[in-house]
Amino acid sequence: MHDIIIVFIVFLTSVLFSMLGLGGAIFYVPFFYGIGMELKSAITIALLLNIVTSSSAAMLYLRKKMVDIQAAVPLILFAAIGTLIGEYLARQTPTNIILFIFSIQMIFIATEMLFAKFEKLYKGKEIEGKKKKLLIIVGGFVIGVLSGLLGVGGGSFVVPMLMVLGYGIKISIATSGFIVVFVSLSAFLAHLPTWEPDITLVLYITVVSFIGAQMGSRLMYSRIKAETLRKVLGTLLLIMALKILTDLF
Repeated sequence: MHDIIIVFIVFLTSVLFSMLGLGGAIFYVPFFYGIGMELKSAITIALLLNIVTSSSAAMLYLRKKMVDIQAAVPLILFAAIGTLIGEYLARQTPTNIILFIFSIQMIFIATEMLFAKFEKLYKGKEIEGKKKKLLIIVGGFVIGVLSGLLGVGGGSFVVPMLMVLGYGIKISIATSGFIVVFVSLSAFLAHLPTWEPDITLVLYITVVSFIGAQMGSRLMYSRIKAETLRKVLGTLLLIMALKILTDLF
């Protein structure tokens, strides 16, 4: 695929996913793998783009005081521990198994985007006390493992988790974007020693990812309706997941 097309797709993806508090790795990993990149390299570059996209969006969210630091810090700490285990598992796990797990995760996320069952189930509810602390510890650790293993930032799990803890959708998205920066960074550093990138392409997509996330975060802050966007992205992820499963079997 021509580099210009890749750059445009990365730009568009960063705009769309930053509006939902996600870094876009759930799309980037199968996309780069699908155009011929080795899976481990696809995971590493997806994590890099996660860092750039989420950092760009988090800059705005922090300025607007939309990030809940008290919830973010412990999640980041436990997720960082999980990424070390996830990266080790990635080195030991065959490519087909990683792709299978990734596709199942994509189906879960796509289903939530399309039908918002989890969001509807926990809307208006709130967890406090020891249950809240346990959820942060366990949830952060699991998100870290998945990030290290699959090359995702965990935003698709952080957002519903924060909603369960009683945060509104806007604060959940903003806080998730902040958390994803550090979770992705931890996993990226773990994968970095074995990465051999195309420096020129990486430079281009890093720049457009930053710009796209700035646009997306501003659109989210201005109260753009995200329902249609979620359904479109959910459909796209579902198609991609089914394509991966079809190729595997």
